Amino acid sequence: MISLMIFSIIATGLAGLILKFVFDLTKNHNNITWKEYLIGILVISIALVPSVTAIGWKIAKSNNLSFNEYWNGWEKEAVWTVIPCSRDGPCRNTYSCDPYVVMVPYTVCDSKNNCTTQYRAETRYHNCPYANEEWTFGVDTTLGFYSIDSYRFPENPQAHRWRSYEPIPQYAINRAGSGFPTFWSAVKARLDAGKPGPVTKRMTYQNYLLASDQTILKQYSSEIERFNALKLLPPVKSNIVDMYYADKAQFIGYTPKDAGDWQRNLMYFNAALGMELQGDLHLVIVQNETISANPDAYLLALKAYWHNKDVFGDDAISKNSIIVVVGTKNGDSVAWVRAVTGMPLGNEQMIVAIRNFPWENVPLTPDAVIGTVNGEFYTAAQDDGSKKIKIRGVHNGGALERIIWGLDKPQTKFNRVSMKDFNYLSGEIEPTGKQKFWILFVTFLVCLPVWLVFIAVGERTWRKTP
Repeated sequence: MISLMIFSIIATGLAGLILKFVFDLTKNHNNITWKEYLIGILVISIALVPSVTAIGWKIAKSNNLSFNEYWNGWEKEAVWTVIPCSRDGPCRNTYSCDPYVVMVPYTVCDSKNNCTTQYRAETRYHNCPYANEEWTFGVDTTLGFYSIDSYRFPENPQAHRWRSYEPIPQYAINRAGSGFPTFWSAVKARLDAGKPGPVTKRMTYQNYLLASDQTILKQYSSEIERFNALKLLPPVKSNIVDMYYADKAQFIGYTPKDAGDWQRNLMYFNAALGMELQGDLHLVIVQNETISANPDAYLLALKAYWHNKDVFGDDAISKNSIIVVVGTKNGDSVAWVRAVTGMPLGNEQMIVAIRNFPWENVPLTPDAVIGTVNGEFYTAAQDDGSKKIKIRGVHNGGALERIIWGLDKPQTKFNRVSMKDFNYLSGEIEPTGKQKFWILFVTFLVCLPVWLVFIAVGERTWRKTP
């Protein structure tokens, strides 16, 4: 930052000198004296450049530290709101009705610009709703509220006409929709049965490891280019589908009969993992001889590839991630499994336990590999003696489920490593070359008015001409 400040002072100082010599050559009465130039340099060097550069540096550094990660949770409540409709009221599906006259003023001027105010009658209209009520739907979750659909007509809209003689046009019904949305109805059915569904949300966080270009803790692999050439490295998942779902199971050389089941089991698994252990599991199932010949090299290349912010930007694999690669040779059973986390340290016992698990006895099915985690409501006592409804995961014994939760051996339980342990890397993080240019440019623009002020109202402007 010091070098950038020095460069800013030099650039602004040169701009002042150029302006001074230009005005001197033109013998303009308004000019910059040497006294003013010295004062300007002091103001720029002591106040403006340090403050503007520091602010720009802080903003750029904060942007470089910001990355995205998945948060996982559960559905809590299906919310259905009935909105009573009225003329000029809160409803959205309306038509112009009930005309009324308003006297509107306007100005008339003659050739001598003598103006008078006159009035003319204009017809205006009220907004009448088609229906006597509209419905809005949402889902409240442990990760916040989601609006599913708004201002829909009720079921059988014509039976809910606001004026019995005014039918609702079919195009208006098609545009707004009517009755209960399919997505919301499925959520309500789950919640009524006491079985909340999974929710995933993209959130921002700070990652010193990804932001730093110098740390030895960054993951590297010389095999990335080879595996990429063979199209064996899938991109890291970063999208949300269908409101709040994310498909984090990927398949390389393997076509499952039940891809939907893999995604569903993994989403439920992650809902509990996110709420209880603040983790996020990414699963890659591979059926490929090249990968199976050296699973460890593949896992290292995959993590290093997903960690590459130059490729994936803010969506590079996050600190709370668990990456599990499952290998199969015949497509029916597990041959080997490797795992790693998004952090360079921690959870070593979990990683070893996943590697050494007797996978040869495990069929390649979502229930056997991942597990069948479900959510359930329960009543928890609060410190003030009240009770609160909460959600927890119910475990059914899949291999990864037992290891990651430490159901058999508590020491294998996933433990989210805090990024605070790597705060010391903050000193390595600097703005990019592009960001430094913009800091310099903005600093120059902020400092330039100092010279313009001296030109406009400086010492020579005050002096009277003899």
